[in-house]
Amino acid sequence: MAMIRGIILGHGSFSEAMLKTAEQIVGKQDLVEVVSNTGASCILLNEKLDKIIGQTNKHETIVFVDLPGGSCTISCYSLLKNRKDLNVICGINLPILLEFFMLREKYQAEQLVPILVKKGKDSIFKLEKK
Repeated sequence: MAMIRGIILGHGSFSEAMLKTAEQIVGKQDLVEVVSNTGASCILLNEKLDKIIGQTNKHETIVFVDLPGGSCTISCYSLLKNRKDLNVICGINLPILLEFFMLREKYQAEQLVPILVKKGKDSIFKLEKK
């Protein structure tokens, strides 16, 4: 099974910071691209993402978007119209990204996405004193 490629898409330096932080924990990662919306219109973001995704058809791709709205998400909606097999997760957090890196060689993207979404939801809670 081929490794799933990841694209981290976000505002400002969010994407780069997420990748660097995750790599401090799990080590350097291959097949991961970071894309920022800084200075980019939705059209330019579409072009950037389309180019990255189109580089090879050997790898399935999961796009991780920082927010479930705004230019980054709008760009992904546009891509989904033409790429039915593209997987997009909105609202990325560090537990999702770490889980992705640990499991992306063991699953196909369609199987992995629900695992990652559950991991993200399960990692958000109010810490209480015991």
